[in-house]
Amino acid sequence: MKRRTVIFLFIFAMLLPLMILREFTPANELRYLNIVDDALTNGNFITFYDHGVPYADKPPLYFWFAMLLKKVFGCHSMFLLSALLSLVPAFVTGWIMDRWTEEKLDGEESSAALMMMHSSVMFLAASIVLRMDMLMCMFIVLAMYTFGKMYANKKGAREAKAGEKTHEAKMFKRDRLLLPLYVFLAIFSKGAVGFLAPVICIIVFLISDRELRIGRYLGWRFWAILIVLCALWWTGVYLEGGKSYLNNLLFHQTVDRGVNSFHHKAPFWYYLAGYWWIAAVWSLLCVVLIIKGWRKHYLGGIRIKLMIVTALTILVMLSLVSSKIAIYLLPAIPFFIYAGALLLPYFKDDKLVKGIVAAIAWIFIAIGIASIFKKFIIPEKIAGSIPELWAPFWVILLPMVLGGLLGLKALKDKHTPLAISIISASIFVTIFLGSFSMKEINKTTGVKDGCLEAIKISQEKDSPLLYYDFSAAPNMDYYFKQEGLFIREISKEQLSSFEGILFFKERRLKKDSTLRSVLEGKNYVKLGDNVCYADFSVEKDWNIEEKKTEQ
Repeated sequence: MKRRTVIFLFIFAMLLPLMILREFTPANELRYLNIVDDALTNGNFITFYDHGVPYADKPPLYFWFAMLLKKVFGCHSMFLLSALLSLVPAFVTGWIMDRWTEEKLDGEESSAALMMMHSSVMFLAASIVLRMDMLMCMFIVLAMYTFGKMYANKKGAREAKAGEKTHEAKMFKRDRLLLPLYVFLAIFSKGAVGFLAPVICIIVFLISDRELRIGRYLGWRFWAILIVLCALWWTGVYLEGGKSYLNNLLFHQTVDRGVNSFHHKAPFWYYLAGYWWIAAVWSLLCVVLIIKGWRKHYLGGIRIKLMIVTALTILVMLSLVSSKIAIYLLPAIPFFIYAGALLLPYFKDDKLVKGIVAAIAWIFIAIGIASIFKKFIIPEKIAGSIPELWAPFWVILLPMVLGGLLGLKALKDKHTPLAISIISASIFVTIFLGSFSMKEINKTTGVKDGCLEAIKISQEKDSPLLYYDFSAAPNMDYYFKQEGLFIREISKEQLSSFEGILFFKERRLKKDSTLRSVLEGKNYVKLGDNVCYADFSVEKDWNIEEKKTEQ
């Protein structure tokens, strides 16, 4: 069995309980499921709607896969959606990056690179959550990998131009067709970034390498294929959703969002500061390796230069865009990690490099040991909000301690790549053990149990389901509509006199005096992630305080 296959099976096994036991989150995941259900019910295929409002934020590809899974299996399965639409694209990304670099790294170094990427914070998170970002990341990586092969295959480029039918010429012609296809699929997964990232990165790389024949790689075939595919998509959008939906898709969700964002607006330096935790725990190590490689003039190879240019170009490009959230930087993570990994063989015995790995190991050990004394370290107020786990903290964090100790042992034996793999593996084992507490954690991150209880009360008392100043509340219709119920919004003016079950965000209590006055003297039930509800039905026989204690 191949080395990377073993790694993928290990990661899958460690994440399996989490993918099975985790509930859908209200903010995005339930929204996507409602959009998919709406499309299946109304027969939409190209255009999508969220409670009747056009949802042109995202292209169709991810929704198509989710619709297919719903049609085949008859329900939305967290495991299937997470495994097939997040983890599988993550594995494909890892497979491509590993294949791209395997001739430059030995087995131990390749394993370390693969484990570094999969255990970095944002890449790991995107491998689990239900979002389109990992799908787009996969296609961007495929596009850059294909371009890298084309650029290295100069002989094939010349022979293809001369009309020869050699193997190199055939490979170049094939890649010349695949490149625009991958770029289109990146666009079709998430939108404009799927186009801008690979195209701008290719142009910047060619200019930096003093190659001005940009048309060899982004020539008329590239643009013709891309334009035809986009035209087919946009024609379908126009026929199904009309001019207003097409305008929303092409301008409001791209130009308006990029220049002066109406959503997720953040300053220019957002990603410069965020990179350190987004690519953690290996962010500092990769930066140090790249700087050392630059100082020693080890960045001259096509492969490593392309990866560094791609990573930095994506970071700068996204910094110039108005709309910013951490996960948007995901496509840059594989290139940052593997640029560092390609330089690791030169510096694996370097004192600073070994010192950084050792520091990570000691941090893991310290966290594990501190968990034994959590009563003395964690404030009582915070401790009360931590979900009850199936085992003591120190048991769940024990793999981090062992990983740190074994990592230090590997460093002492001068096996720096092995130390990196061991520390990375300890992260996955810790997640595996923690996953068995998902039933309790779901009460903090999910809303299913609370919604089911609210449904029961609503049916018993014939009470409407209402929400106030809570943008994600309509997404909970995913649970309500199965019982023929729907949630609706009420205004601040209506708060003074209404009957029903009111959903709201707990943090609004500090800012909204009207909401505080309405809830004065009443108990409310916390569902999780700051989501709460209170019963304002005519009948008052339900003991809210008792229910709150149970939850």
